[in-house]
Amino acid sequence: MTRRRRALVLLSVALVALATLVSIVAAQDVPTRRVGFAWQRGVPSASFAVRDLVDRNARQKLRSGLPQTLVVRVAAYAEGRTDPVGLTLRSCRVRYDLWEETYSVRILAPGVERTTSAGSVDDVIRLCLELRAIAIAGTYPRGRRISLLVIAELNPVSRDMLDRIRRWLARPAGGTLGEGDVVFGSFVSLFVNRRVGSAERMVRFRSQQEVVP
Repeated sequence: MTRRRRALVLLSVALVALATLVSIVAAQDVPTRRVGFAWQRGVPSASFAVRDLVDRNARQKLRSGLPQTLVVRVAAYAEGRTDPVGLTLRSCRVRYDLWEETYSVRILAPGVERTTSAGSVDDVIRLCLELRAIAIAGTYPRGRRISLLVIAELNPVSRDMLDRIRRWLARPAGGTLGEGDVVFGSFVSLFVNRRVGSAERMVRFRSQQEVVP
């Protein structure tokens, strides 16, 4: 399996897992933050930051030279519905080069796969946790109110889970994609069944409500 195909597989699985995770979190009380909204052809884009995911301990981890993962998941909910009507995410794999004193940041999002460099933790935060005009694909009922649930995590997947994913990807049938680039079968279950709260750190909040034009 090519590197790009593996990346798409991981992204598709994460989106599937997001629907399960946000359904659980949605039932809990979370704070509200103001989010910038824009609409294009009935699909919203959002702008917000989750800088507080990176506390002092997270900064030390990012400087350690070991790979760290920052994930921001977004789900859109229509008023009166319990299942999300839109989903998206951004994942950053970050590694600090102790010799070059720079950060390598691999960014993965719908339609985006790139690797760039950053000179400081603050630069990493800007690249990974300050999201500007990200489209949230889905189906939105006109005239209904929607709000976003944002879940940001540091290292949401354990070492054991990563090992299981690598073994699964090594199988000849491991990269099979279903309709709409959604992965079915055992690989999905690895994510859907993961314990909520297994991330090393999590920040979550809701946006204000907006009316679908």
